[in-house]
Amino acid sequence: MCSSMTYRHWKPGDDDAILALLMPIFKQVREDHYRKKFNDCPLEVESVQLAFVDKSVVGHVWGEPVSLFVEGKIQEFGMVTLACVAPDMRRQGIATCLMERLHVYFRKKGYRGSILYTDSEIAAQLYQKIGYQEATRELRTQVSPRQDSSLFKWREASLEDLNVLRLLNQRWARHNFPVLWDSEGRIIHQFNIGQYRVLRRGENIVGYAKWDEPSEHRPHGLIRDPIVPDEDPMAVIESVQSAISTPHAWQTFKGSRYESLLRSLDDPLEQTTRVDMFLAFGQKIDLTGSHRTAY
Repeated sequence: MCSSMTYRHWKPGDDDAILALLMPIFKQVREDHYRKKFNDCPLEVESVQLAFVDKSVVGHVWGEPVSLFVEGKIQEFGMVTLACVAPDMRRQGIATCLMERLHVYFRKKGYRGSILYTDSEIAAQLYQKIGYQEATRELRTQVSPRQDSSLFKWREASLEDLNVLRLLNQRWARHNFPVLWDSEGRIIHQFNIGQYRVLRRGENIVGYAKWDEPSEHRPHGLIRDPIVPDEDPMAVIESVQSAISTPHAWQTFKGSRYESLLRSLDDPLEQTTRVDMFLAFGQKIDLTGSHRTAY
């Protein structure tokens, strides 16, 4: 099917046709944001690959550079952040051709590999066919409050904590995969700092977590695996239980340092549809001794 299509990277004037494909499928795509993609993200035109039938865009992939701390050092990867094929054009090899074209660009940039996540088992099977490996799968459970006191205390994060959080993220990344690393500190910043809490032991910050309190959108809130590189993980779980007054949802991943301990609690640990995957370019990525986590 590749030969019967027109494939090329993005050119000025393509956005109307691209948005005609994307917006009916991805309700969260904002037209104004998409049109400013080269201003808001470190993108090059070759990182947006398109498939055409006549003047209609029937396939689209978008990849951007990310840094991951793996094999003891920071390495550049390409992250596939958006992939789409028109519903009436699927199962014809279009997605495979687009991904292969994107991989050519990633390799040209010298990236160590490609990384992505998907909520579709069908998409995961496609990615496996073109060489991706499963890194991990998302798991969720619920943790209940406990009355026992803890040596650790949680509080809201502040801008003064940012340097400590970056150091904690780097230490965490040495033994977990995949973990995003940004030396300029753009992952946690002044606009999203309110989404995080920090864990203290005495006066020292020893960890942090992205932490949503219960709301209409999330009735049980959502606590992501705390980034606590140097403390006992069971003590971290207990510190969360001591900090909450109602049951809270907890997001972890298959193979995480928290998985087996969360399974020992009363509530079941259930698998969601999210699958995190990666593809190494060249030498196999050595994940010996690495727990799994989220990026």
